[in-house]
Amino acid sequence: ILAQGSIRYPSIPLPKPEKIMAPKKGEKKTADKAEKAAKQVKANVGKKVKKIRTKVRYYRPKTLIKARNGKYPRKSVESRGDKLDKYRIIQCPVTTESAMKKIEEINTL
Repeated sequence: ILAQGSIRYPSIPLPKPEKIMAPKKGEKKTADKAEKAAKQVKANVGKKVKKIRTKVRYYRPKTLIKARNGKYPRKSVESRGDKLDKYRIIQCPVTTESAMKKIEEINTL
């Protein structure tokens, strides 16, 4: 702190010591909390114990895996399932002799 009325800084006054006043109604609780916090900070914090490793390999711990919850469907139209049903028209039928014989005998198509 510079002396008041020094040659370099003549206009800077020295700070006055503040008077210690009694705490107000609301400040008492905060003062108690502050004292408790100060005690906890000053208290001896226990040392952290290093975990003894019993295995040579490290296994990544299993954490929570949530099911996917998509914002929108990735395909605009869902698939119909079985595309070849009894109402479907065969676009490119197999016309070999064995296939034609099977169609006639078993009465498929």
